[in-house]
Formats: sequence, C-alpha cells, structure tokens
Amino acid sequence: MPQTPSQLPLGDPQFWIVTAAALGAGSWILWRMLPKRLLRKKRGTATRATLTVGGKPVKGKPGCH
Repeated sequence: MPQTPSQLPLGDPQFWIVTAAALGAGSWILWRMLPKRLLRKKRGTATRATLTVGGKPVKGKPGCH
C-alpha cells in the first residue's frame, strides 16, 4: 500500500535506526557546544586556613598570603 507523504513509516526499522542516529548526533553536538562550567558540578568556595603554633597565629613574610 503506498504511503502519503504525511505518514511516518513507524513500522520500518530503518526509520528508527536513522532517527536514533540523528538524535545521538544532535545530542553530541549540543553537549560539545555547552560551556564546560555548565557541565561541571559546583564546588564550594575555598577557605584559607591560618597557621597556628600553640594556639597563636604565626606571622609570615610581609606580602605573602
């Protein structure tokens, strides 16, 4: 039975293979285009520890952090 152009060949395995390949390629392209910062997990902000000896802060060189 001939199909009209508006019908999708849902029973044809080739249709599903090509559809899956197109979706995979599109997903891969979008994934590569996203900025890396959106793909990474967010980390907490780093806090600096102060060096203490005997419970008292140690003074380091001036200008060093």
